[in-house]
Amino acid sequence: MRISHFPLLAVLMLVGCKPEAVTLRGTPAELSAVHSSGNRGFSAGDVVTWAQLDDHFRDRTAKLEAGQADGKALLGRLVMLENGTEADQFLKAHGCVKISGPTGVRKLPTALEVEVEITGKDGKKLILILKSDGTPAGEG
Repeated sequence: MRISHFPLLAVLMLVGCKPEAVTLRGTPAELSAVHSSGNRGFSAGDVVTWAQLDDHFRDRTAKLEAGQADGKALLGRLVMLENGTEADQFLKAHGCVKISGPTGVRKLPTALEVEVEITGKDGKKLILILKSDGTPAGEG
């Protein structure tokens, strides 16, 4: 008896081929207005505000510490910096004279990933990836 592999292959294709989140592009004003999905209503602009970027990158009143195990850093209470180690190294090497954005937004099922660009004193640039589900870190 010959068993067809087609039904199994079709199921694997449907389950395994989940598309990645698309990064939305536009002006900072357009991107700031992008809202989260689900029952927590917040915008990409809220995520940038919650991150308190000026405190962490411009005047350094809040210390930026990258997590030991996961390379992430906590920014404020509601936002995780996904590339915290990279941001910490960039800040030490180049400083920060300008923060721009958001430059991109990805809508995840219950969260938003918001890209923001920082410019160093020497003109070098780094994209920060801010992630929030609208809840205090560790509770979401």
